[in-house]
Amino acid sequence: MHADSLLRGVGRVAEQGEHLLSLRTLSGPDPSRRVDVAMGALVDLAELLRAGAPFPPRPEVAGRGNDSRVPRPDGGSRESSPDDTGTEDALVRRVLEVGDEHDEVTLEAFEPSVADRIADASRFETVGSRVVVPLSSVVPYARNWRPVIEALIERVEDALEDFRRIVRRVRAAGGNGTLVTGCEAVVEMLETLALVVRRADADARYVRERTDHRQGELLATVERAATQLRPQQRTRSRTRSDDNA
Repeated sequence: MHADSLLRGVGRVAEQGEHLLSLRTLSGPDPSRRVDVAMGALVDLAELLRAGAPFPPRPEVAGRGNDSRVPRPDGGSRESSPDDTGTEDALVRRVLEVGDEHDEVTLEAFEPSVADRIADASRFETVGSRVVVPLSSVVPYARNWRPVIEALIERVEDALEDFRRIVRRVRAAGGNGTLVTGCEAVVEMLETLALVVRRADADARYVRERTDHRQGELLATVERAATQLRPQQRTRSRTRSDDNA
C-alpha cells in the first residue's frame, strides 16, 4: 500500500465538500451527485483500511526504536543516528505536501538538495524520478505510518468540518430529505474514520488487539449508510429517467 492511496481517497471527499460549500443553493441533481461521489470514495477508503489491518505498531513502541542500524529496501543497512527518524519524517511530510499539489510527485518538484536527500533516504521508493511513500508492517516503511496518519487525520478533520457545515446549511434551508440523509451519512463515516486512524497511532498493544474491531466498525458504518441510500439513489435514477422520457 502507498500513502497516496489513502490520502487521495480523503482528497476526493474533501473536493466534494468544498464544491458543495461553494454553491449558492443546494438544489438540483449536482449536490446529491457530489454526496454520492464522497460516499463512494469513503467506501473505497474503508476497503483499503481493512486490507491494511491491523496497522503496524510504531517501530519505537515495538522495541525497534533503539536499533543501531537502519534497514534499507535492498536488504543492506547503515548506521543510524538519533536524528534519523525525525529528519526522515519531515521528508515524508514534505513529499505528502507536494502530493497535494501535483497528481504525481517527482524528484524535479524539489530543490536539488532536498531531492538528493529523498533519493538517499530509506523511506521512499523511486520509479524513474517518481517518488512514492510505501506503507508496510516492517521497517523502514513501517516508520512511514506515523507521518501519514498525522496527515490523514488532518485531512479527515478538515473534510469533516466542511460536511458538518453543509449539514447545518441544508437543514437551515429546509433541504430535501435525501440530501440531508446523505450528508449526515458522510459526517458519520468521517467521524468513524477519524477514530480509526487515531487508534492506529496508539500504543502497540492497543493497535494489535483493537484495530480490526475499529475498522470493522468503520465498514459497518459505511455499509449501513450505503444500504440506506441505495433505495433513494434508485428513486433518483428513475425520476431522472422519467424526466428524460
